[in-house]
Amino acid sequence: MADKRMMSKSVIDTDMFLDMPASTQCLYFHMLLRADDDGFLKNAKTIMRTVGASPDDVKLLIAKRYLIPFESGIMAIKHWRIHNYIKKDRYKPTDCEEIKLLEVNEKGEYVLAEPMRNQVGSKMEPTCIQSGTVLEPMRNQVGSKMEPQVRDRDRLEIGKDRDSRESSRKKSSANNSTAAHKFVKPTLEELKAYIAENGYTFPAEAFMDYYESNGWKVGRNPMKSWQATCRTWQRHELPRKEQDNQGPVSPEIDNIPF
Repeated sequence: MADKRMMSKSVIDTDMFLDMPASTQCLYFHMLLRADDDGFLKNAKTIMRTVGASPDDVKLLIAKRYLIPFESGIMAIKHWRIHNYIKKDRYKPTDCEEIKLLEVNEKGEYVLAEPMRNQVGSKMEPTCIQSGTVLEPMRNQVGSKMEPQVRDRDRLEIGKDRDSRESSRKKSSANNSTAAHKFVKPTLEELKAYIAENGYTFPAEAFMDYYESNGWKVGRNPMKSWQATCRTWQRHELPRKEQDNQGPVSPEIDNIPF
């Protein structure tokens, strides 16, 4: 593991960072120094106690989105790849499995990864049955005992009809696929109704503000529906970005293992 760490002014020389208490800033620097080469911390609690910080400092770093917490107690520094560039001969990959839950956005920040769609041929979605298998035998050939021969003119007409039906089916399938994957932005009223219906706890306004400023087509899958994004927020999303330092702490932050 590399012995030296770097800090980027684009992260720490901002009003949001400098408005935090000195103890919180100090804790962030110590975490930045002690994280592994992928920005993960297994001993955040030990670092907090060593530098004389408090759990409130950790909660504030999470609320301000400088840390990404996991249920295991492991934390990741969100702007790690902006701060540090480590040469290959000194780089040691993290052994934290939580790295599989993250991806890097276009700004170089860690963000929670979106689940991949089922792939054709996977255990969750088997491959299509091919003609000639036990479940779907080959079609009878023209001229067999089960299907007598037809005249050349009739065969030509049958082929044209089949090709026409196949072309229409492909066009219909393509149109349906495009419509099914088109991302539709919700209205605030629709969002509030969906949150209330599913018993979610995050405010609709915070959700709308975040995606209005960061763009609706986010993450690995740009066609993901906003309903699925709501479910991701309910599981992982942190308090709204503009939360006041003295305001109440979200129940999700209170659940961190400290």
